[in-house]
Amino acid sequence: MQKFLEATGENRDAAIANALRQLGLDRDDVSVEVLDNGKKGFLGIGATPARVRVTYEAPEIIEEKKPAPKAEKPAVKPQKLSITDEDDTPRLVKAAPADFVPEKLEVERPHRERSDRPRRERSDRPRRERRPREERPITPSVPKERELIPVSEDCMKKAEELATSFISGLMEKMGIEGQVTVLPQTECDQLRLELSGPDMGPIIGRRGDTLDAIQYLGSLVLNNALDEHVRLSVDTENYREKRAESLERLARKMAMKVVKSHRSMTLEPMNPYERRIIHAALQDFNGVTTYSTGTEPSRRVVIAPDSGRQRH
Repeated sequence: MQKFLEATGENRDAAIANALRQLGLDRDDVSVEVLDNGKKGFLGIGATPARVRVTYEAPEIIEEKKPAPKAEKPAVKPQKLSITDEDDTPRLVKAAPADFVPEKLEVERPHRERSDRPRRERSDRPRRERRPREERPITPSVPKERELIPVSEDCMKKAEELATSFISGLMEKMGIEGQVTVLPQTECDQLRLELSGPDMGPIIGRRGDTLDAIQYLGSLVLNNALDEHVRLSVDTENYREKRAESLERLARKMAMKVVKSHRSMTLEPMNPYERRIIHAALQDFNGVTTYSTGTEPSRRVVIAPDSGRQRH
């Protein structure tokens, strides 16, 4: 059974941490929706806290119903009786004791008048049948095969110089000591760069946000300066591969919950690269289908039960 909890904090991360602390769950066990990013205000004036909604799976608790206590029958109190004599004159008598049993008593009871109105006849008109509820078809998201367009050797060399120079200068502005290395080319249109240094934590950022931003800015520089399209991939300390393995484990874990509960589950917002990893990991998983919903940057992956793909 899905439940949700709203929490606040100084910023989005603090609000999420506050919700996880209250629930006693890990980050991968919940789905987070940011309701309000909050405002810092000016000198603390007008500041508002960030607010998030955390959705999680809670076990259903079945409460045993206790039988209701039997109500005791109230003691029957003797009542006064109206008895009719032979001359049709009614008279009142006092209440008889409990052990008194009369031989024959004629008690006057009111007669219910019979209504002369005819009963309403049932209509012979057939009942209207309810239309079956139409279910909206869910189109599963399948990663499309990307068409590879080869890049010339001269263009690739120029791309290496531009990307290396730009990212080195960016790291220097960030105050991070490190160097940029060009990795061997594995695809004809991709440039792979490896960042190394004594402390690459700030380069990675929270869940790779900073690393993705550096890769995005470098791609903009290349696309604006080159006549051919070059795909840029920036990595450090093998983070991309580790993140992909973590997402695949998360996808399989959530898929098992969907198969067991027969309910859809929505993951946290992800970038297109991470969403493709989820779709690819569950493409051949029996009993579930995946699709994306929402708009960037809050687009999410939904894992839904698929009745046409039952587990054997």
